[in-house]
Amino acid sequence: MRNRRWMIVGLALLVAVPLALAGCGGKGNGNQAEGTTSSEASTTSSDPIKLTLWGAVPSENGPQEVVDNWNKQNPDIQVEYVRFVNDDAGNLKLDTALISSQPVDMYVNYDFSLYEKRIKAGNALDLSKFSDYNVDDKMGEGAALWKVDDKYYGLPTQKGLSFVWLNKDMLDAKGLPIPTEWGLDEFRDYAAKLKGDNIWGLAQSDYYFNVPINGSLQKQSLQLTKADGTSAFDNPLTVKTLQVYSDMMFTDKSLMPHTEQITSKPALDQMFVKGETAMLFSTNQIFRTTNNVQEFPRTFKVAAAPAPKVNKDQSDYINAGGLGDVISINPSTKHQEAAWKFIQWYADGGMLPMAAGGRVPSSKDFPVDEAVALMFKGVEDTYDLDSIKRVMFGDLPLGLSRLDRKTGTEQQAVYDKVFTQKLTPEEGATELARVHNDNLKALSK
Repeated sequence: MRNRRWMIVGLALLVAVPLALAGCGGKGNGNQAEGTTSSEASTTSSDPIKLTLWGAVPSENGPQEVVDNWNKQNPDIQVEYVRFVNDDAGNLKLDTALISSQPVDMYVNYDFSLYEKRIKAGNALDLSKFSDYNVDDKMGEGAALWKVDDKYYGLPTQKGLSFVWLNKDMLDAKGLPIPTEWGLDEFRDYAAKLKGDNIWGLAQSDYYFNVPINGSLQKQSLQLTKADGTSAFDNPLTVKTLQVYSDMMFTDKSLMPHTEQITSKPALDQMFVKGETAMLFSTNQIFRTTNNVQEFPRTFKVAAAPAPKVNKDQSDYINAGGLGDVISINPSTKHQEAAWKFIQWYADGGMLPMAAGGRVPSSKDFPVDEAVALMFKGVEDTYDLDSIKRVMFGDLPLGLSRLDRKTGTEQQAVYDKVFTQKLTPEEGATELARVHNDNLKALSK
């Protein structure tokens, strides 16, 4: 729960801000003229081009080493990393900087709706002006989810997904194999068998309640709608998901009750490495904690399983994830060509130091073996590498929904009501659809 505020979708304020600023077209930066090659040529050979890259990853977790490596190799183009926090306030800070005199040459997008709004506000460069890099060939079919009007305004650089972290020693003690495919029934059964004295069977942020639901709907529509354009949330799979999680909290007592989790705000990653939960539903970002055996020593092996489907036999399920860390260029930068050169270098190999924090490169030209070696350097024996590689480097169908942020924010309140027993699962499914439909109508006006 430590990250609850940024993991759930943002406040309605952020929906309005980029649109309100759209008229500025990203041209409010008085110190940055429209980027052209000739403007770069005007820089004298004795003065290196200076670029700023804004991102949300703490500098000590890879970004600083990345820019240090680049700066050593490219004395004529020097990059500075500026961190913003990927929450409402942090994204507002970035959006404000994009239309002000603050230097922002490149920035990383972590959310499609914010990415799209920055494009509409004129704050992301159309990359079709560069003909020396085929994004689809380099990144695969998943990259196309980041196209807007059939164009790329940013380069997806990493493959991210949600999956289940497992304490393999606890599974072995119960005679449970590492799942390679499962549904919520099996998920619940594992959690019930793995719980013990002062040990939860499962821990997860409230962000993950919607993962099985959204994954069941994305195949028919990235907007999670039916063929007639109305919300698809009111369906038996949604009801089952809400029911299973409710049963885990209140019947099995294998998952911390929602109210207790909101109140106590436990650090879920630390709960996992301390052996206080047998399973953790999260993302590859947890590598920052599991790899840090000096600060968080552990004696058990870590394994991984794919996220559970609602029903194990679902053939149309899309796993939560896809390509992310999309780097865009500010159209107002004086140094578009230099920025593009850096981004290509970063995607095809330069981001290697980020692998230690669990960021899986998406470029087919990236040295994967080097990334894996770095990711587990010094801690190889503390992982079940076969299961980790199967999940993180396998061929699971991945997708990102395009549910609007306002709906996501308002739906979180519905999940809160269901998991505090103020709404039944059936009522919760109906309310999720109502909230979605109301916002779909507002967006269509």
